[in-house]
Amino acid sequence: MSEDFSEFDRAYQSLLAKVWGDDAALAALLADPKQFAVEAGLPVDPAATVTVDRSQPEELLTRTEILQAFNGTPGTHVLRVPEHAPIDLSELTDDDLELIAAGGNNNINLYQSK
Repeated sequence: MSEDFSEFDRAYQSLLAKVWGDDAALAALLADPKQFAVEAGLPVDPAATVTVDRSQPEELLTRTEILQAFNGTPGTHVLRVPEHAPIDLSELTDDDLELIAAGGNNNINLYQSK
């Protein structure tokens, strides 16, 4: 994990791992995106709305794309949560998934750090 890997990155990757690995978590995200984002530790402006973009990109999303979507429109945070993980989560161990969900120090990146 790079040294500039921020709390935002950890929280976002944890959110992705949770919703890709747990149908109940996905349902909770879709039911109340703002509350789910706050509980995930993302910096949500209290006056902002939070929406979920489930479109599937052709390539891994970059950190810049994720930050732009989240912070790019005043009053709205957009969570880029593609329908499918860019990696086969079945190849990860339960320990790997727990590390991602906990934002632990691991080398599994669910999006590009550019």
